Amino acid sequence: MKADRVVLDTNVLISAALSSEGAPAKLLDRLRQTRAILIFSEPTMAELDSRLMRDKFDPWIDRETRLRFLAEIDAVAEFVGITEAPMGCRDPSDDKFLETALTADCPPIVSGDRDLLAMHPWQGIHILSPAQAMEEISSPPP
Repeated sequence: MKADRVVLDTNVLISAALSSEGAPAKLLDRLRQTRAILIFSEPTMAELDSRLMRDKFDPWIDRETRLRFLAEIDAVAEFVGITEAPMGCRDPSDDKFLETALTADCPPIVSGDRDLLAMHPWQGIHILSPAQAMEEISSPPP
């Protein structure tokens, strides 16, 4: 699968920021190499910003590095407007990711969240774990 555009759940991006060794960081690197556009809505970016900047992450990653990470993500982001309508996820706080992907006529959603993963496929949208996305998203051409 070629992913020119992708919605990444907050947990995937936080994991990528915290560790360069795991599947989320490797996936983010692959997406950067292929110049994929990360799709956000204001609510999904606000969640990333508020959660990543929590004090509980201070022992693992300093605030300046987190701010730089957010700026790098914002630089490759495309924003879509959503209404925050119910989408039917068993965790309503995850509906914003579904609506973001649906509004963007999108792409896959990559998430580590069981509530989202259980919905795969949803309205023609693939919902993949980071490891599944690594397997399915094409590598950049040599």
